[in-house]
Amino acid sequence: MKLVMFLGQVNHGITKEDAKKVANFLQLESKHSQKLMDETPENAPQIEFECQSRLPQPWDEVLFHHVMACRAAIMNKDYVGAYTSQSQAVAAFQREFANITNWALRVHYMLNIDLRKAAVQADKQLELRGEKPNRLEDCARAINKSFTVCITDRSPIDVSRKWGTYFIIGILFKTYFKLKSHSLCKNVLRAVTAADLPPLHRYPISHQVTFKYYTGVLSFYNDDFKSAEADLQFAFDHTPSISANNRRLILHYLIPTRLLRGSLPPTSLLSNFPDLKQIYEPIVIAIKTGNVRMFDEALATGSSRLVSLGTYLTVERARGVVVRVLFKKVYTAMNKSTKLEVSLFKTALAYVGVDVDDEEVECMLANMIYKGYIRGYLSHEKSVLVLSQKDPFPSLDQQR
Repeated sequence: MKLVMFLGQVNHGITKEDAKKVANFLQLESKHSQKLMDETPENAPQIEFECQSRLPQPWDEVLFHHVMACRAAIMNKDYVGAYTSQSQAVAAFQREFANITNWALRVHYMLNIDLRKAAVQADKQLELRGEKPNRLEDCARAINKSFTVCITDRSPIDVSRKWGTYFIIGILFKTYFKLKSHSLCKNVLRAVTAADLPPLHRYPISHQVTFKYYTGVLSFYNDDFKSAEADLQFAFDHTPSISANNRRLILHYLIPTRLLRGSLPPTSLLSNFPDLKQIYEPIVIAIKTGNVRMFDEALATGSSRLVSLGTYLTVERARGVVVRVLFKKVYTAMNKSTKLEVSLFKTALAYVGVDVDDEEVECMLANMIYKGYIRGYLSHEKSVLVLSQKDPFPSLDQQR
């Protein structure tokens, strides 16, 4: 495709305020960009002249930098150069976006998505060169400006750029997570709380799901498991089944969160995700049966994957749920007596392959009481667990 024809198509989309068309033409490494590279002039000043001659501001500058980014990425596989040009395209758009109504939000999204992709690839190339990979950090600052452009808009709500806030947050949080800079998300969430935004439920469901996924994961990392479960469950319930990879990402955090209150993933669910089934099926069996040793072995087997996801410590905490199931079986087997010798629990643990001494058993019982898994107290002198007359094994929702 000749440059003149390409610019004509973009200009037609701008005139008609056809965001989908303009965004498609501005996508880095798309079929349009590939065809454009086949017939684009080599001379950068000539490209810039054609853009200025055929497009209004700021589109002329945006398109010039876009074409240069395409040349770097497609023709030269130079993602460091592509990132530089793409960041200039984003900056040019940001400067003038305040003078454009929200019809161009889709273009705003595409520019920022491609900026992030270029930054990731650029950092890989910089690492190979032995240079500092810092483009994604720079990208995060640029996307944060895009977020500010949206959230601070004072236009009437029907044409407001505020409708792009949550989409840009999704790109920004994805970038922060890649950088392992989760703490920076707090600043964004504070800005959202303080801003006069439309209610979240009025935004497209895809925007809601992405936002809930990230807030759920952040709550997970902060050990706020009730909030994490609520947000992650919302994200999972509203993610279509055809989006299997996205559902898997949610389940990586939702399953451990629910395990802590004894809510086990059904076999039918795990069957759809073989990698999750391999990790969690033996854990589920262990929890159901109170088999502590089986749980420990399953945790050890899946440890490398769980550590890489940052969920290992949370899954490990579910060991308390397994012990609770086992100890409740002792209580049931003893006709629900409220006075049980500590030796009974030691025998139960030995039965499932866990050999511990009396002190360790007492420590486990004390820990269960502290966490709210068991109601009662220990008589150390008599080596007896005295259980509450009412609900000695309360719901796991009430645990501390």
